[in-house]
Amino acid sequence: MFKTLGEDIVLLEIKGPLNVGEDVILRFYPEIKDLLDEIKRMGWKYHFNDISGRARVELDLEKVNFTLRYYPPRIDELEEEGTYEISAEIGNEPPALLKVESIDEFKVSVSTEHAHSCITLDPMRKLITYVEDVLWFGIGENRGPKKLSEAREVYDAVKFFLERGYKFKDDYVVKRYKKLLDLFEKKYKFTIKINLTVDREDLVPGWSELKRQLSEFFYERGLLMEIKEDRKFPFVLNKPIP
Repeated sequence: MFKTLGEDIVLLEIKGPLNVGEDVILRFYPEIKDLLDEIKRMGWKYHFNDISGRARVELDLEKVNFTLRYYPPRIDELEEEGTYEISAEIGNEPPALLKVESIDEFKVSVSTEHAHSCITLDPMRKLITYVEDVLWFGIGENRGPKKLSEAREVYDAVKFFLERGYKFKDDYVVKRYKKLLDLFEKKYKFTIKINLTVDREDLVPGWSELKRQLSEFFYERGLLMEIKEDRKFPFVLNKPIP
């Protein structure tokens, strides 16, 4: 639907993705302001995405390039006739929005201090639609502490919204959260294998002292150590530590 405003200017009503600011969304949904204020109080940031609705825009026809396309009938849909489509290329700048008639859908993307856009919310349906998998590539040598810190922030943020009545959109999001549960609500365990070679016997402590020193080393770094001795061979065949 469109209306002519001048020789080359038309007023066009569109429906679909919109690029609007927070003030426009709050005009239609003032009830989400409390949610946004809570996010800010937690020290997090947010932005809106996937915004769609209806609006009136002003187009200068002299700056619009129209393209006519023909799509043949789709065999898989048993179509007998093709369809024509006219598309318009309006340049690098979006058209001037004269009036937003409605906002039909939008999402809120939340960023914690170290995890950018780690959670996406659908506030009107109170759904968590996305949870970032910060542990996707595992915990490597250089990324370990940082990734654990990011994962903890994501975990705490998800719990924050669950406590406020939000639910997960689908099983895909649930699986992401379960990985965080396994990491932080169960004791997270991992195994390392160390091969030791006696280089200077005068510095090597006894076995009990070595275990104590190793345990203290890991404990100071937030880790509890358990040594599992290999009993596949008789102990008498193992070379003792001096």
